[in-house]
Amino acid sequence: MTDPYGTGTHASIAVRSLSAGYGEHTVLSGLDLSVRAAAVTAIIGPNGSGKSTLLKCLARQLKRKDGSIMIGDKSIDEYTPPALAREVTYLQQITATPTITAERLVLHGRFPYTGFPRRYSSDDLRLAESAMRRVGILELRSKPLQELSGGEIRRVWLAMALAQDTGILLLDEPVTHLDIRYAHELLRLIRELCDEGKSIVTVLHDINSALSVADFICVLDGGSVAFYGTPAELLETEVIEAVFGLKPVCVRTDTGAYLVFPFSSV
Repeated sequence: MTDPYGTGTHASIAVRSLSAGYGEHTVLSGLDLSVRAAAVTAIIGPNGSGKSTLLKCLARQLKRKDGSIMIGDKSIDEYTPPALAREVTYLQQITATPTITAERLVLHGRFPYTGFPRRYSSDDLRLAESAMRRVGILELRSKPLQELSGGEIRRVWLAMALAQDTGILLLDEPVTHLDIRYAHELLRLIRELCDEGKSIVTVLHDINSALSVADFICVLDGGSVAFYGTPAELLETEVIEAVFGLKPVCVRTDTGAYLVFPFSSV
């Protein structure tokens, strides 16, 4: 299994002995993880295992109870909010729809680079338009979000994340509400962004999506890392069965490998 501490490699984010939770409830306990630079790291695990909690800590949206988080060679605590937003983009699970147009929401991604009042430069407008084109919503730019479908709204938020133009992207279930075509296109976009040098950490519920897009997979279970390594290494273990309680069958094709979970007879 690949070393979870990233020995001999450059990690864009290094997590050591992280503990975090909500009130008296601890979700993550003593977690260690290195997010490799210019790689896609997929986080999978059962509900309640701490996937979203981990991303919130990496984005400094949730105060940790203990441990440290480094971005490069600098503690995450040393960043001002605008400075951190110029380094890290965090796209959380969407729970609200603001009453603005698609383009206006995408331009919110440029906030870390603008002052008050908001005056967008030609570069801001160019990056927002490029992001909308890249996720396929340019024709929706003038539409109010309330007129869009759930999948379209999700793509608008994704365009906002791209417009922020940071080196690190934290994506919490980015393919939620997307049909199979747009989910596939988004996974391909994640690979493209990685190839362009971005470091991407994404929570995915679909194990096969993780196998297809990730350079490294982190399996969380009970707030701790049950596995960290490459997709090929994961397929050589029994971690999926141990963590999810289902025995998968690995199907290998010319384009890769994927898992199926046959129904057992009752």
